Amino acid sequence: MELIKNEKGSCTISEKALQDIATIALSHIKNVSPSKKDRDFVSCKFNKNNELNVKLAIKIKKGIDIVKLCSKIQDEIKENILLMTNIECKKVDIDIQGFEADKK
Repeated sequence: MELIKNEKGSCTISEKALQDIATIALSHIKNVSPSKKDRDFVSCKFNKNNELNVKLAIKIKKGIDIVKLCSKIQDEIKENILLMTNIECKKVDIDIQGFEADKK
C-alpha cells in the first residue's frame, strides 16, 4: 500500500508492517493472548476495493465479558493503524479460539 508519493520519492507499507502494528496494539490489552506462538494469529489483507481487513485468532481470560473485550480490541487496532499510517481499517474480525483460566 502506497502512503506517500511526491518529488522526494514514495513510501509504502507492507501487510507485515500492519500486522506488527495490530500485534503491538493487542499486547497492550489485558485478558487476551494470541492463540498461536508466532505472529500467525494476526492477518492483515487489502481487499479488492483496497480496504484493509484485519483478522485475529485469540484466547481470552475465562470470565471476561467477551462482547466488551472484542469491542475494545477492535477499537484499539483500528485506532493504532489509523494513527500510525493514516490507513482506515475497514473491519477487524476476531476468532476466539479458547479460554484461559486464572494463573495461580
